[in-house]
Amino acid sequence: MTQRFRLTMFGMLYVVQGVGLAYFRNFQKPYLDGLGVDANTIGLLTLILQLPFVLKIFIGLVSDRVNLLGLGHRKPYILLGLLLAALSFGGAAFALPDRHLGTFSLLVILGSFSVTLFDSTADGLAIDITPRDQQGRVQGVMVAGRAGAFILLSLAFGGIVQRYGYQPVFLAIGAAMLLPLAWVVVLREPAERDATARFEWSAFRELGRPRFLWFAAYAVIYSVGSFGVDGLVSYFLSLEFGAAESVVGRYGAMRGLGAVAGAVVGGLLLDRISRRWSALGATVAITVGAILLGLAPTAGAVVALGLVWGVIWALQETVFFALAMGIADARIAASMFAIMMGVSNLGSAVADGAATALSDDLGFRGVLLGLAAINLVTLPALGRLFRVAPEIGGRGTT
Repeated sequence: MTQRFRLTMFGMLYVVQGVGLAYFRNFQKPYLDGLGVDANTIGLLTLILQLPFVLKIFIGLVSDRVNLLGLGHRKPYILLGLLLAALSFGGAAFALPDRHLGTFSLLVILGSFSVTLFDSTADGLAIDITPRDQQGRVQGVMVAGRAGAFILLSLAFGGIVQRYGYQPVFLAIGAAMLLPLAWVVVLREPAERDATARFEWSAFRELGRPRFLWFAAYAVIYSVGSFGVDGLVSYFLSLEFGAAESVVGRYGAMRGLGAVAGAVVGGLLLDRISRRWSALGATVAITVGAILLGLAPTAGAVVALGLVWGVIWALQETVFFALAMGIADARIAASMFAIMMGVSNLGSAVADGAATALSDDLGFRGVLLGLAAINLVTLPALGRLFRVAPEIGGRGTT
């Protein structure tokens, strides 16, 4: 398998995740509300749509343990997820929520589950087949693919909805889910795993070892700082400066462009320099970026900083994912990676809610500066991690 094939395949798998994310994040609630679906029902459906992501750990466990129909531990799950997602989103185009709410809900829930299915197993596949000296590039392509697709499809879907309504959007999402098949179908996954990568229940003991516990501490703390700031900026623009939606949109575009660039550059750098210094540098950069945003005097300054913040944020994400690949035990790769993502999501969920609530008491600037300080606690956690697991802090080529 060539490096180009590997990078393109994983890039496409994450591009289609960005396509689905663009709909769920930006359009589902307005779509349902515009058809007269009440807020309680929208809220309940939104909650249910999060449940498949809770199942990522169990999907990873099944993938690690079960060679599906003798076709492999990853490929058949990815194929099944892509095909189900295409059918679900394509079918949702013909189930209007105001007439067939139950059918529509089942289809989008199945679509969400299907994306989670191929997402979880693709993460495991990335660990299985990516040489260490290419892990940074693979994660950079993944982060950039998702971010780029999210930006482009958010803009495209907005124009399509205004002119043609929502039906073409669902058809486009369904069609997009089929794009990675050109690579996944020709992927050759070994029928039998190497002895070092065969599933063993005893591998879960790694979750109690210091290397994993310090990584978990790093994951939570970095998520509080990074996602706490990231989730607050648009609210900061709106309330602190009274910025119009167009200004908030410009910030989002700048941040998105920065994220694509930061992921690509970060992925290349990770495979060439020490991961220890990459992680420490990314942590300091997040703190500096949070301080600059907190001290920004005007809405225009915040928008301009969006490009810088996007680069920093994506670099941090790429570093985190690459370190997670290094920590994951090959015997339970998909399960362990999903657990690490769950730990990180815990920190981001707490940070998002707490930062928004505290902004009313401390002010936005106070919260942003506070998050900048909290983020520095990541440094001693990383220091301990690299002491107990020095092998994950070396260069990508070692």
